[in-house]
Parts: sequence; structure tokens; C-alpha cells
Amino acid sequence: MTATAGIIIKNHECLVMGACTYPLGRTGDSTTAEAKACLQAVIFGEEMGFRDLVVEGDGLIVIKKLKLDS
Repeated sequence: MTATAGIIIKNHECLVMGACTYPLGRTGDSTTAEAKACLQAVIFGEEMGFRDLVVEGDGLIVIKKLKLDS
């Protein structure tokens, strides 16, 4: 499966401060793709100089997978 992450950074007033797409390459499943997208969102936010981030996405997939694996 080949995936691409779409990342939008908004401020506290919901104004768009930045946006990008990031190719994630071949991923084995949706859990891996979601985890990689989350990581890229954090990296992008830090590169833009933000220090207080709230990441939104389908994190429930990742949380369920981590619970199953532990």
C-alpha cells in the first residue's frame, strides 16, 4: 500500500498557518500509515517553529493496535 499524508496547520483561531503533503511510501497497513502521518505532522509543526501542537487524526487505529501488541 502506498500512502500520502496531507498536513494542515491551523492556529487557535482556525486560520491556516501552513499545509503540505508528504509521501509516506509503501506502508504495510493503515496503522503504520497513520503513525507515520502523525510523526510527519509533528516534524512539520516543529520545523515551522510551533512548540505547542495538537495533532488530530485517526489515532484510534494506532491506539487499538498498540493495545493488541502489548
